[in-house]
Amino acid sequence: MSSSSLGYGTLEEDQYDRPGEIDSDIKDMVNKMTIPEKIGQMTQLNQDLIFSKDGELNRTAVAHYAKNYHVGSYLNQLSRNGVNYDHAKYAEILDEIQQITVSASNDTFKIPIIYGLDHIHGAHYVANSTLFPHGINMAASFNPKLVYESASITARETRAAGVHWNFAPVLDIPMNKQWPRVFENFGEDPFLSGVLGKAAIHGYQGKYKTDRTKVAACMKHFIAYGAPWSGQDRDSTVIAERTVHDYLSQNFQQAIDSGVATAMEAYIDINGEPVVASSKYLQELLRDKMKFNGMLVTDWAEIQNLYTTHKVASSHKEAIRLAIASTSIDMSMVPEDTTFFDSLVQLVEEGVISKERIDESTERLLQLKKDLGLLDNIATTNNDDAGWRTDAKLAMELNNKHEKKARQQVSIEGARQSITLLKNKDNLLPLSTDNTGTTTAIKSILVVGPSANDLSHLAGGWTIQWQGATKDRWHGPVEDDQFYLQGMTIFDGVRQSAPNHMRVDYLEGFDIDGKPTNMKQVMDSVENYDVVVAAIGEHVYTEVPGNIHDVRLPVGQIKSIEQLEQTGKPIITVLVEGRPRVLDSIVDHSSALLQAYLPGPWGGQAIGEILFGKVNPSGRLPYTYPKHVGDLFLNYWHPVNDVWDPLYEFGHGLSYSRFDYSNISQISNESATTAADGDIYPVLSSSQSRTVSVTVTNKGSYDGYETVLMYIQQPYRRITPPAKLLKGFQKLYLKVGATQTVKFDVEANMFAYTGLDNIPRGTIDQGLVKIIIGGNELKLQLAG
Repeated sequence: MSSSSLGYGTLEEDQYDRPGEIDSDIKDMVNKMTIPEKIGQMTQLNQDLIFSKDGELNRTAVAHYAKNYHVGSYLNQLSRNGVNYDHAKYAEILDEIQQITVSASNDTFKIPIIYGLDHIHGAHYVANSTLFPHGINMAASFNPKLVYESASITARETRAAGVHWNFAPVLDIPMNKQWPRVFENFGEDPFLSGVLGKAAIHGYQGKYKTDRTKVAACMKHFIAYGAPWSGQDRDSTVIAERTVHDYLSQNFQQAIDSGVATAMEAYIDINGEPVVASSKYLQELLRDKMKFNGMLVTDWAEIQNLYTTHKVASSHKEAIRLAIASTSIDMSMVPEDTTFFDSLVQLVEEGVISKERIDESTERLLQLKKDLGLLDNIATTNNDDAGWRTDAKLAMELNNKHEKKARQQVSIEGARQSITLLKNKDNLLPLSTDNTGTTTAIKSILVVGPSANDLSHLAGGWTIQWQGATKDRWHGPVEDDQFYLQGMTIFDGVRQSAPNHMRVDYLEGFDIDGKPTNMKQVMDSVENYDVVVAAIGEHVYTEVPGNIHDVRLPVGQIKSIEQLEQTGKPIITVLVEGRPRVLDSIVDHSSALLQAYLPGPWGGQAIGEILFGKVNPSGRLPYTYPKHVGDLFLNYWHPVNDVWDPLYEFGHGLSYSRFDYSNISQISNESATTAADGDIYPVLSSSQSRTVSVTVTNKGSYDGYETVLMYIQQPYRRITPPAKLLKGFQKLYLKVGATQTVKFDVEANMFAYTGLDNIPRGTIDQGLVKIIIGGNELKLQLAG
């Protein structure tokens, strides 16, 4: 499926808006506003302050916060008695909040609020929306167009609900694999994360200054959030500054270069310095060096956390002073009271915080609202003409059955292209359904395991609600798809792909904690089946509730796979997990091993298609899969002298086809030089890049995708070099026997790093360098 089939454009053909200079009319507005009005714009509150516990809008509260606190933003999910509203109802409620806000306000200008949601894998807080595989799956797909498509759909479904701001993409580099937010990100490689982040930003935003189907994107969480020393969410990060500059900021830089409109800072402290109060990270790095000129928001209650958690401020007021005086933060996600507003007004009145500092943030906030159309016709007395009014046609268009099916297909395709085949002993997969040659047809399959018949495990956290859609509450009848999680379980996916004559049955056997449920029945029955498919993995979680102290899968799950293997039946193990849990003996006791990650609610369909060869697996690991519990900080770009013994390397992924690489070469032979080893190599310099090509041929028996990865390597430099770095990739679709030549541009700045002078990425050492593609090497002489 192409992007244009859904009318969302493509990565190549669209032009994209980006935040720019502050318009003169915005400066004039800010000059005329009072200090409380400006600080109100900097205030973001949680929706529970203006809704009752059962979800009824408290109109008096909306008017109160508008009139007395000039609140500029609200956030979080809207629901009634725990059931999310659909697009039309969301828009109706948010339009009413806007109307009350501008009507109750006595401000100089009737400024509407901006509403924000965490729609990180589809508009999951809005009923009847399309849910996609999580970010880690999209990374495993190595397909920017799929990321772009899913972000474009998410933007449209979010804007149709009256929401203008999406807290995505998530661009943390998950250095510690125990961290419970690995699944939200695009993997451990900065280049891959940057490319996919760019695709997501362009999909969310597009021409957001004129296109009212788009939303403001938010790159998060700046910076180093994915490297907690303990692996626990929000714990401290202890890390070298060189690592921050050379690895953890590069994808954020690409997001900035791509025009991201907003950013969110990280919960953590780095080497004891809380990011939310760090001039070094939020002013010198983000604003001055990286040139981010969009709007910057805190994460949840993070300014207050300077007092309550980080313990660097002795009061809430001091916490607010530290954050605002030290950084370029524009908005505080407060979120549950008015202390930020009250204290910051006092700090300005006392002369502790300058009016100019407040003006800077207010200008960026109002410019964002103007760019999104929220300030259109701001002086109108007819609400139908107001810029905040949601176009009702958007919600109606989303209900078109053909369009809905097409959007669903994008989600399924994301699962198909991301699920990764890690092991395939004796080519067990794809399962044979006919007696051909030495292969015996499979006539019966037993599907077992806690993740085999549970949609919530496939969808993960941030699905319908913050901690995911529990099976007992959110799996409803197909005909009532407005409010329930719809999709296809692994069991149903296997049944759908299996031939009609094949017997496919399900018995759980053991639960997600590894405790036996009906394991005796499984063991008594297994002899009646040819193959066992065991779907195992993790609870549904995100953030702190997902913290664990043992990264191994539960012992009961490991033992259950061992028991099943002892029957002599081939075991196909499917991993449904948000982070790479240590597998212990599971690998040895499985004939085939499939990493599904969190493939979304339709992941079961894709898994069934892969098992039977209807889809040739093409996913590649977007992280290093650890073998041992102590290997959680292993990343493929580790210093070359480190001990390296992963279970599976970054980029690993098997196919049913065999792809051969040959003829690696550089296209031009100009400017060659003699290297230290006496051979002559082409020169690579700041003034002369090189184009490298390689030929890829499908020599297997199946058509399929192949992701071509280009790594660079510098054997020697003044700071110990990384083992290798990804600097290019292309995903090809090759029919059996087909050949394609792939080209990559290689530039000298790809080898830049932070040297002994500590200038971020300011050093390039001359010497021999290597380009590595599919096991083939090409040497170049790098000029310093």
